[in-house]
This record gives sequence, C-alpha cells and structure tokens, in this order.
Amino acid sequence: MLNSISNYKYLTVKTLLVLLFLSASLFAQGFKFVIMSDSRGHYNGVNDPVLSAFVNDIVENHKDVKFILFAGDMINGSWWEPNKTISQIEHWKEVMAPIYENPNMVWPKVWPVVGNHEIRNRNDEDNYRKAFQDVYMNGPDDEKGLSYSFDFGNAHFTVINTDRWYYGARNDTTDDHPAWHRIHRLDWVEKDLKAAKERGVKHIFTVSHEMAFPVGGHLHDALPNLGRGLTLPLDSARTEHLEHRDNFWNLLKKYNADAHLCGHEHTYGRQTIDGIYQIIAGSAGAPLYHQNPKYGEETKDTVLYREFTYAEAVPYFKALDYNYGPQKNSQRSEDFVGAIAFNYVIIDVQDDYADVVSYGIFPKEGTADQIADDYKIVVLDKFRMEKKK
Repeated sequence: MLNSISNYKYLTVKTLLVLLFLSASLFAQGFKFVIMSDSRGHYNGVNDPVLSAFVNDIVENHKDVKFILFAGDMINGSWWEPNKTISQIEHWKEVMAPIYENPNMVWPKVWPVVGNHEIRNRNDEDNYRKAFQDVYMNGPDDEKGLSYSFDFGNAHFTVINTDRWYYGARNDTTDDHPAWHRIHRLDWVEKDLKAAKERGVKHIFTVSHEMAFPVGGHLHDALPNLGRGLTLPLDSARTEHLEHRDNFWNLLKKYNADAHLCGHEHTYGRQTIDGIYQIIAGSAGAPLYHQNPKYGEETKDTVLYREFTYAEAVPYFKALDYNYGPQKNSQRSEDFVGAIAFNYVIIDVQDDYADVVSYGIFPKEGTADQIADDYKIVVLDKFRMEKKK
C-alpha cells in the first residue's frame, strides 16, 4: 500500500510538472534556450572547471533562458565498465545542479541527447534511460527515451539519436557492437516533422550529437561516415552512408527547418547549407579540435587535435563537395564562421526570426582542455536566423 501511495505521489508530481511545462510553452511567444555539448574530461569523466564556469554564467547572467539542450558526450563513458558510465553521469548531474535547481527554468531544465561516449557498452542504452527519465516517450518503439520530440512556444524540437547500440541477435555476443554515426529511424523523423508542420509551428529545430557536415576533428565519421583511409571513387557502402545523410538534410529542407543543432566536434561552427543552418556547439569542456585544414596546412598540432593534413583531407573534401584549394575555407559553405574555444550558444526565438549568440572561453595557452584562472567568457559570434517563407 505504501508503495502504491508513493508511486501515486510521484506520478502526480511528474504530471503536474508536465502540465506546468505545457502551460509555459503555450504562453511563451518569445523565449530563449541554450545548446551545448561535449563536457567530458578528467574529473570522473567530466571537465568540471569548464562546465561549471558555463553553468554558473547561464544561471547568473542569463536568467531568461528556459531550458538547455545538451547534445551528447556529457562524459567519457567506459567500454568495459557500464557502472563507471553510470557514476560519471551522476557526477555530471552534480556539476549541472545549479541548472536543475534553477527556479527560472522550466521542466525538465535539461533535455539530454545521446552521444557516442554515453553508448559504449551493450548495457548503456538501458542505463541511459534510467538516468534520464524526464523526457517524452514519444520516439520510435526501438528508441523510446533516446529519441523524442516536444513543442515549446512557437517552436518544435526533434531530438534524434545518432549513436545507437546494435544487436543482430541479443544472445549472440559476436553480433553486438556500436551503431554510431547514423540516423536509424529517418521514417520517424519525417513523421515527426510532418506532424509539427501540420500543427502550424513557426520554428523547427532538429538536435543530435553528430553533425551532417563535419567542420574539424571528425571529417572521417559524423553522419557522412566515410571512414579512415578514404580513396576515390567511393565504394557502395560509403556511397550509401553519404546518401543517407543527404536524405536527412532533404527532410529539413522539405519541412522548412530553421537549424540542425549538434556537437561531436570540439569546436564552434555555423554555416548554412541549402538555406538550413548547422550550428555546432561542440565543447563545454572536451579537448578542443582544429577545424578542417586549409590549403598548405600540412603539420599536425601537438596540442589541439588535427585529424588530417590538408593533403590527407582532400579526398574527403571532394566526396563531401567542400570548398577547398587556395583561398578556400575547406568547409561546405562559404559563409562558415567558427572559433576554436569552449562554447555554448543561446538562441532567442521570436515570431519570424531567432537571434543567436555564441559565448566562449579560450583555452589556457599550451592546453586543449584547460582554462586560465582569470578566464573570461566572451562573445564568439552573433547573428540572426530569418525565418524562410
């Protein structure tokens, strides 16, 4: 009887929180939210100093922010010890406590997104669901609690799992491995975007850990998933991955999405592809990366991670249809803007536009994952996303 009463009270409180969230979204014409990701580090799987600096800055200086979307890789995770991954997630929540306890934000305060570092063991998906129960269970049947969507104010958010675990046969331990760098349920994504558009939402944001167009540090994977040692022409498997990425981006065009928000690459970068923004808010503490090598950059930095020299990157640039060569930026779009700094992004959603400001901390000299004692949080970038007709 006591258990029944306890469960009833829990359900009642949770239902009330959901109703409060829906009420807040109903009357919120303009609102602000944060996108950030990749806070992994050496303090029980988390980079405490950087993440704490951002959390405190948001709570103290941006009191009108309604919630945070955290685009994966909160922690380092563990291949062999799922209990270690659980411990790291709990520690991450402790660092995020000022957000979870912030009365100015609305339930559930943080909307989590699956990253590849959260899913490194066959038990990790189930453990992730237990760790983050306050999300809507409206995703596809095989991704409940991992993919989901919600409306807030005049906007719709589609949270997509790009880093699953694959079981060919659950009892066959040899057919058991990560299935990263792919949206496995594009059918659900389209159904979700279509329904949102039919409801008349003004803005659509998709969110995942992995990006569609790599900007530095993960040219070989992300959603194109071209692999290492690329040679041209593309084989059938790599062609299929690239076409699958294109199918996803075509859905964003079809349903007139504003932007795809993501992490995975430990840098800041934004650009437009076919009128859709891709915004990478890629390091709330994870070791910083160089961006794609430009013409003549043939050395590999010993501090900031650089995946390829320029010559090594050229086959990828060709396959991805990037702007490369002398005086080119080695990115998909010529309007690319980036910064090598720890960062988070605030998006102020209004009726026909959204104002975007990226805030950052530059690393301590000679390091990729540390900040100076006298660090400053500065504006890295600001721009307006006009809503397309």
